Amino acid sequence: AIVASGPSATDYADLLQAWDGEIWGVNGAFVWMMKRGIKPTAFVGLDPEPILKDYLIECPQGATYYLAGQVHPEVFDHLEGKNVRLWFPADSGVKFPFGARPVYGGSTCLGRAPNLAYLLGWREAHIFGGDSSYTNKSHVYGASGELPGGTFPLELGGRVFNTTRQMLSQACEFTEQMVEWARPGDDGSRPLSVSLYGDGLMQEMYRQTLESGSYNQYLSEIMTKPLTRKQRRALREA
Repeated sequence: AIVASGPSATDYADLLQAWDGEIWGVNGAFVWMMKRGIKPTAFVGLDPEPILKDYLIECPQGATYYLAGQVHPEVFDHLEGKNVRLWFPADSGVKFPFGARPVYGGSTCLGRAPNLAYLLGWREAHIFGGDSSYTNKSHVYGASGELPGGTFPLELGGRVFNTTRQMLSQACEFTEQMVEWARPGDDGSRPLSVSLYGDGLMQEMYRQTLESGSYNQYLSEIMTKPLTRKQRRALREA
């Protein structure tokens, strides 16, 4: 389970309390879960600002802390003595250490987390709180009526979602990865299964992509014969 801070995460607190598997918290969702009686097994952080420490007010000794290489040094100092695991977000402008396998996934930590899970051996990822939109508040731990600057209404499928440019970008990037998760790896390993819970902009975009038919067409093609890189790109664009 990968838990982000979208307002819909509240609806699944009982399910997460009884979750039979690992539970990763992205940013502020980590502490929020502990306050709700949910025991996260890991924290995932990508942001390069020292503010990331604010999401780590409580740091259970038994948890794993997956920090991106760009995370601020103060955060690493804050977690001294804890089980910190370093990972590297893919970036064309960064020179990686020899042997590193960069993690793809777009501009946010939530988009990278399923790919990180895949590299660690997981084949099912369940996403909670990945709304990319706001209800009466911006985050699961936020105050009602407080929405960030730059919020605007977006119509999708006859519904209106309050979102921001960053959140819209996250939803688009996340959905674009669907075909990559379905494509078998070079070693023939089976793909990653990703399930979304909740009812926000990202979930609606994900649902519409599944129902459009292009995703099933992609699956049909890769099951019958290998595709070239050019063919895979054409299917994604379709």
